[in-house]
Amino acid sequence: MRLALESDLIKNARAGEAGLERLITAVWPEAYRIAFAILHDAGLAEDAAQEACAAMVRSLSRLRNSSAFSSWSYKIITNQALTLARRRPRTQTLDVMMNRGIYDDRTDALDMYRAITTLPLEQRAAIVLHYYAGLKSGEIAAATGLPAPTIRFHLMLARRALRKALSLDTPPPFDEVLSDV
Repeated sequence: MRLALESDLIKNARAGEAGLERLITAVWPEAYRIAFAILHDAGLAEDAAQEACAAMVRSLSRLRNSSAFSSWSYKIITNQALTLARRRPRTQTLDVMMNRGIYDDRTDALDMYRAITTLPLEQRAAIVLHYYAGLKSGEIAAATGLPAPTIRFHLMLARRALRKALSLDTPPPFDEVLSDV
């Protein structure tokens, strides 16, 4: 699910506290999901989502085009999550992942968790934003501040690393490789 917020919601948020509360209420679930997918830790994800929401409130007046809110907010969320990931080591129990319904099989969940956590942060963020949030490489570039070709390179490297770590020797179908161009 993408952050698709009407310009009225942003306009109302700029007008007063009640509007800000509605905006944060609308943004919070996606902010938490993205942060959790990057950090793999509920507590850190909550911290990152809170910091991201606070940063959005502080800088909402500087957002010129309300139609750019989604990519602007993804950038803030991703940056907060990456900042926390760099600062503190995180651990994630398999039970938390299973309770969220991410995996059906505990072995698959553990394998995928281990594989994702071995990725460098930029690759992990690119994979999460692409597969979890459904963003294209240009949108991920806007969210991370990196050029789109760099994002595509990170996605390629991350896919290779995940295939190797999960012993998936078969390359993806050709149309999957082109899906995020």
